[in-house]
Amino acid sequence: MTRRSFAKVLGFVLTLFLLLPLPVLTWQLEPDLQDSTRILRNRIYPLPILFYTPETGIAGGAAALYLIRDSSSIRPSNVTADAIYTQQKQIILELDGDLYFSNDTYRLLSSIAFQKYPDKFFGIGNFTALSNEETYTPESFAVRAVLYWKFFSKYSLGPILRYESVSMHDVLSSGLLAPGVIAGSKGSRLSGIGLVANWDSRDNTFAASSGSFYQVTGLLYDRSLGSEYNYRDVQIDARQFFELIPEQVIAIQETAEFTDGTVPFQDLVRFGGQNIVRGYYDGRYRDNNGIAVQGEYHLPVWWKFGVVGFAGIGQVANEIDDIAVNRFWFAGGMGLRFFWSRQEHISLRLDYGIGNNSSGVYITVTEAF
Repeated sequence: MTRRSFAKVLGFVLTLFLLLPLPVLTWQLEPDLQDSTRILRNRIYPLPILFYTPETGIAGGAAALYLIRDSSSIRPSNVTADAIYTQQKQIILELDGDLYFSNDTYRLLSSIAFQKYPDKFFGIGNFTALSNEETYTPESFAVRAVLYWKFFSKYSLGPILRYESVSMHDVLSSGLLAPGVIAGSKGSRLSGIGLVANWDSRDNTFAASSGSFYQVTGLLYDRSLGSEYNYRDVQIDARQFFELIPEQVIAIQETAEFTDGTVPFQDLVRFGGQNIVRGYYDGRYRDNNGIAVQGEYHLPVWWKFGVVGFAGIGQVANEIDDIAVNRFWFAGGMGLRFFWSRQEHISLRLDYGIGNNSSGVYITVTEAF
C-alpha cells in the first residue's frame, strides 16, 4: 500500500469518526424498554427456513433463535442455529451467538460455520466479462469471534479472531481457476487476529429505526499465526437510521474494504447478494479493494405488512487509486416486509433488485443492514 493510498484510507477513517458525536442528538432508548411495567421474557423462535436468492436457488431448512432479554440490558442477547440445503446442492450449517454481559459492558459476537457451497467465479476486477462464468465447489470451515468492551458511552473496542479453511472441488478444467495461478484456487487456510472499534446508538440491532452504527475492523493474516497467506485487511461499515414520521424510516449504509498483500480469491472484496447492493450475484465483481453505498425507505402498509424501496452502488478495484466515480455499478429495487415480531423487530423480507444486465429475488429473514 503506497503512502498516498494509506493517506486516503486514514483520511476516510478520521472523517468517519469526526462525525460520530452527531447521532447523539437523535438517540433515544428502545421504546419497549421505556415502559418499566413491561415483563421481559426469554423466548425461542423456531423458524422453518424457506428462502430464495440467485446464489442458492430455492433453499430450505430449519433454524432456532433463542432471544434472551434482561431488564438490565438495553439490547437482547441471542443464539441462532440453522441447517440449510439449497436447490444448488449447497449445505450450510451455522451456529451464531450475540451475547451481552455486565450491563452491556461486554459483548461476545461469535460464529461457527461449515459450508459445501457450489458457487460461480467470473474473474477478478471491476469489469469482468459475463462469459468468464465458471462453477466450482468449495468446502469451508470458519470460526470468528469478537469480544467487545464498551469503554465509553456508546464506544466499543475489542480483539477479533478469525480462522477459515477452504478446500476446492469440481473446478472446471477449462476455467480460470484450473491452472492454480490465482491465489486460493487450490484451497486456502487463513488465520488472523485484529482489532474492532465501533460506535453503536441503534435502538434495535435487527431493524433499527433511529441511531447510528460505525465500525472499523483491522485484521492481520500471517504465516506466524498459521495462515497460508500474508495480508492486511481494513473494513469500514457506517449505518444511519432516521425516523421521519412514526414507523417511516430512511436507512443508509456505506461500506469500504481495503487489503494489502496476497488475498485468496474467496476473500477478495466483493458486493452483491442479499445484503450489499442487491441485484448482483454475490461475488460477480471482486478485487483487492472496494466501496459500496446503499439506502432504503421503509413504509408500513397494513397490519404486519410493510414495503421498502432501496438503491445502491458498488465498485471494486485492484489499487485504491483506481477507485473513481465513473466505475460504480448501480442497482435498485422494491421489497415487501412481514413482521414476524413487531416487538423485537424481526421481519421476513421479499426483495427484488435490478442491476446492469442483472437481477435477483431475495426471500429471507431480517433486514439487509
